[in-house]
Amino acid sequence: MADVGKSLIFTAYMPKLSVTYFYREPRKTGVSIEGIFRLVKECLAGEADIKEFYCDPKLSRSQNTALAKKHAGAINHITGDVNYLALGLKGCKNILTVHDLGHYETLKKRSYLQFMVYKLFWYRLPLRYIDVVTVVSQFTKDRLMEYFHFPESRIRVIPNPVKPIFQYSPKENINSQPVILMMGTGWHKNLAGLIAAVKGSNCHLDIIGWPAEEELAQMTNSNISYTIYNKLSDEEVYERYKACDILFNASFYEGFGMPIIEAQAVGRAVITSNTGAMKEVANDSAVLVDPQNPGEIRAAIDRLAGDKAYYDSIVAKGRDNIKPYNDQYIAQQYLEVYKELNTRNK
Repeated sequence: MADVGKSLIFTAYMPKLSVTYFYREPRKTGVSIEGIFRLVKECLAGEADIKEFYCDPKLSRSQNTALAKKHAGAINHITGDVNYLALGLKGCKNILTVHDLGHYETLKKRSYLQFMVYKLFWYRLPLRYIDVVTVVSQFTKDRLMEYFHFPESRIRVIPNPVKPIFQYSPKENINSQPVILMMGTGWHKNLAGLIAAVKGSNCHLDIIGWPAEEELAQMTNSNISYTIYNKLSDEEVYERYKACDILFNASFYEGFGMPIIEAQAVGRAVITSNTGAMKEVANDSAVLVDPQNPGEIRAAIDRLAGDKAYYDSIVAKGRDNIKPYNDQYIAQQYLEVYKELNTRNK
């Protein structure tokens, strides 16, 4: 009995894992990376002591790299978009999260010089000082191994968690004017494809982001009903999910596809692409379409809007699909990586 008591006392005074999160500069919008890891931090509050470092937008990248070195902890986790910080963490236990390689692939087509600089300072050199890379999808893992030959044994696939705020809200009936929600308006999000698909229909588009002037003109000239939202809080985004009938996420490229699981958590049917990470994340629980084919997108919209039994079946599959994306479950996967690194000698 005495030995048990000693064991309990020893466990109670064992220090928590010490981890430092490294973020890009603070932002008012486009904070998906920060939101993910703040959620992980909250879930691990009793099991890891997590500190945070944000890049200073007033400093150069080399200055931020030097500053990161001063804030290095026992375990350092570069959360994304600032891979170059690893150059200041040489000799430490380091984790890098890669969300996607979309910018890498786009630069390769647009500017050879910029591509080579980006490749060197975002991947080639930083990866030398990284012990473990976490990726949010198998799709991204495959790209990382293909482009940089990073060892598979040092890659962990840990998907993004769905925020607890996105709770199920039953939809009794489809709106007489079906509301289609689109999250984000970058070129890869395929707003032009959605515009072409709904032209001449009775649909209303709720768009969160900043459409290009030509896209706004196309909607106006095509007499498409739409509303633009931006700078929304999580609570306001949740309201947009509840108000919509269908989420459109048939992008040309995504490293993950967070809106898919958010919409499914709320109980909305999803239309997404039949390729890449989106197909992986949807896992046959959404309507899969060719993002290059507006006719296919239109057919998916019409069927969901006109067949409630079919709509409900897609929603039911979506609710089942989100189970692996529970925040506590995802946080524990990160904790296992931290524990693994903590036991390694450096």
